[in-house]
This record gives sequence, C-alpha cells and structure tokens, in this order.
Amino acid sequence: MSTTSPLHQALSLCLDRRFTFAAFRVPGGPVTLWAQRNPELEPVDAAYLGRLNEAFLVAPFTYDPQATHFVRNDVELTFGELPVSLEPLHGCEGAPPITRTRPHDADRSGYEDLVRSAKTAIAEGTLDKVVASRTVTMPLDRAELATLFEDALDRMPHAFVALLNTPEHGTWLGASPERLLTAEDELVRLDALAGTRPRSDAPALAEEWSPKERREQALVTREIVGQLIELGLPRIALHGPRPVEAGGVSHLRTEVEADLGHRSLDEVLVAVHPTPAVCGTPRPAANAFIAAHDGPERGLYTGFWGPWNADGRTEIFVNIRCMQAFDDAVALHVGAGVTDGSDPEAEWRETEAKAAAWTAAIRSLHTARVSSPAR
Repeated sequence: MSTTSPLHQALSLCLDRRFTFAAFRVPGGPVTLWAQRNPELEPVDAAYLGRLNEAFLVAPFTYDPQATHFVRNDVELTFGELPVSLEPLHGCEGAPPITRTRPHDADRSGYEDLVRSAKTAIAEGTLDKVVASRTVTMPLDRAELATLFEDALDRMPHAFVALLNTPEHGTWLGASPERLLTAEDELVRLDALAGTRPRSDAPALAEEWSPKERREQALVTREIVGQLIELGLPRIALHGPRPVEAGGVSHLRTEVEADLGHRSLDEVLVAVHPTPAVCGTPRPAANAFIAAHDGPERGLYTGFWGPWNADGRTEIFVNIRCMQAFDDAVALHVGAGVTDGSDPEAEWRETEAKAAAWTAAIRSLHTARVSSPAR
C-alpha cells in the first residue's frame, strides 16, 4: 500500500493527532472519513435518532439506549477518483492519550474450559446458545493501522471496513460481514448470521452443512423474527439461509426483510441488539453467562457501528472481525457460538480461523518491515 495516497495521509494524520473520527467503507461504496472539530462525543437518547443525519453510530456490546454515541461529520472527506484536500482536517482538535488496560489472552485450555462451562449451562436448560469469546494480542505500531485499513479494503470487498478513534472508546479497526440492519424508504433488512466453516471446506448448499451449524443459524433467525413480530412489523420475509464468505471462513446467512409500519428505526435497533449471533438465546440468560464467565471486557466487540441517516439510507453493522489498538499492540476479538452440539476443540479452531482474517495481514506487515532496506 502506498503511504503517499491521500487516504493513507488522512488516516495517519487522524491517528497521530488522535482526532475523533470514523473512516469507513460500506460494501460497494466509496471510502468516507468523518471527523469532529472537537474530540468530545455528544451521546443522545436512542429515541432522538430520528432527528439525526450523517452521523456515525458506535455502541458497545453492553449498550445503554439512553446514551447512544455518534461521531459527527464536521469534516467530511470522500476518497475516489477526484482529488481530496486534507486541509479541513487541520482545523480538528485531538484528545490527549489515555492509558488503557490490555486484555489477558486465554490459552487454548482456558478457552475450551469456557466452552465446556457453556455446554453445562445448556444441558441444565439455562441456555440454548451462547457466544464464548477471547482475545489474541499481537505487537503492532498504532501508526500501521492506516496500512491495515487499506489492506482490508482490498482483501474483503464485501465487508464493512471501519477505523474509529474516540476518547470514550479508544481506537478500533474492523471488517464486518454482518449487517445489524439497513433501512431505506420504510423497508428494513437484517442479517441472521451464524454457523462457521473454513471457506475451503464450506458446502455450497445450506442443507449440506452440519446439523449443529444449521441449528445455530436457525436459532438466530427465529429470535430476530420473533423480535420483529413483537414490534408488530408487517410483511416479514425471509431469504435463505445461504452460505456467505467472510475472509477465510464462510457462514450461513438468512436475510430478514420487513416494513417498518408504525415503528421507528431506532425501536428496531434497540430491540434486536445484541442478536443471538453475538450473544445467545434466551438473551437474558446468555447475557448473564457472558457477564459471569466470558473472556475480557468486550468493549466495542459485538457492539454495532455505521452511518445513520434518518432521512436517507442507514447501514449499521455488527462489530465483529475487529481489534482494539494500543500504542504498540492490538487485541483481536473473536468468538464462537456454543450449542449442545459444540465440540470445545472445534470451537477453538473456529476462533483461530476467524482471527486469521487479521493475523496473516499483521504478520505480512512485520515481514515487510523486517525485509525492507534501511533508509
């Protein structure tokens, strides 16, 4: 990747000066950068999202609808064929560095024990499914996130790629294959995404996947549809499940469509997050298990982010395949859905395959740095 491209220069400037910003690429769209002139975020009650346009929503897994954070577009840059001036960014003010605690990575034995604990809860009738997560920490200079972002744009054309920095959340980079919801003209679409296979080993037809994977995906679909029914959304339609590629793995995805009817989009957002794909079902029991037994504090992992437009097209994605960045390291967050048919060793391998979406790229950066001639 060229370090002289306008995009790379803009990202490097934002990272170096710790601006509050979000750079993102919706699949099929251009790369957009929204930055605030001052660093502080202004949270709002989700009920007021209907008044908000061209704002980048960002929420953690543990979400308080009364304090929904968003990045304003005081400065907006779009990177495409036309020249881009970085001059407006120089009017932004950054925040001082904040020391953040790195998570502790679980080893294989510890993670497999977590999966066994989840299976015990399922066998006792407490749960049908729960997502067990862990982190993988790797050395990486924070400045190299700009290169990783550009690399992800090329490697994952069908993913939502985003790089964000705020004083409240720190610095995060992700490339998500999973929509939480998209909406335009009173029609809302949601992804029910679950079940994971290595891409090289994924059958082309959903019915050829294993019973465990198909049941996991069905649980997610059923829960999302149930929430939409409770909201009273009319004309709910399902498309799928179908296999979909995401980096080095494939998932089963059912697309759920519905008319908003008399409901507002923020009501749908609050109702469906977190979905069983990243939490579990029943949701209260899964949340309780995660709080008591899961790995490190999730932060923005399995939260949601994306551009919100009350008067236009809104595209909000689940924040998976992501990492939190520190000054000299990144913590990759990965997880696997545990059901009664789960095998602890297989779930460990699944998290390894999901992490590989980033670990290979980070190792390539290290190799390039070591092999490049001294200047």
